[in-house]
Amino acid sequence: MRTDERLYCRRVYLLLKEHKEMAVIVKAKCLMEHSFKMTANTKHFPKKYRFSIGARIENLAIEIYESLVRANETQGDERLTNQQNAIIACKVLNSMIELSYKTVQLAMNSVEYWGGLVVEVKRMTVAWRNSEIKRV
Repeated sequence: MRTDERLYCRRVYLLLKEHKEMAVIVKAKCLMEHSFKMTANTKHFPKKYRFSIGARIENLAIEIYESLVRANETQGDERLTNQQNAIIACKVLNSMIELSYKTVQLAMNSVEYWGGLVVEVKRMTVAWRNSEIKRV
């Protein structure tokens, strides 16, 4: 990933944190944006894969973000279910990125950064879910 994109994500992260948006939701938004940029770029995703693997990756990134927003707006079992859905979607998304590396032959540094975003969102979501379980 380019330095300017990292700086953009960092600026978005700081701006949204100022407005009290949860850090995990901000990270998920950066993940979603990065996923769309990667799959829209024909250098990374030829048209042959754009509407199969690429579309699935985009949908998973949206699902992660949406599940986290829903979790933030709900309580109790519904919150835990939404958090769990986000965690599962992170696992599937990482598998799809790995598949892209093998089939589309993405560059290793792109895969490492992208996968790192997914792992970070998953880690933050697991921590949130675990604190929620202890609280209940």
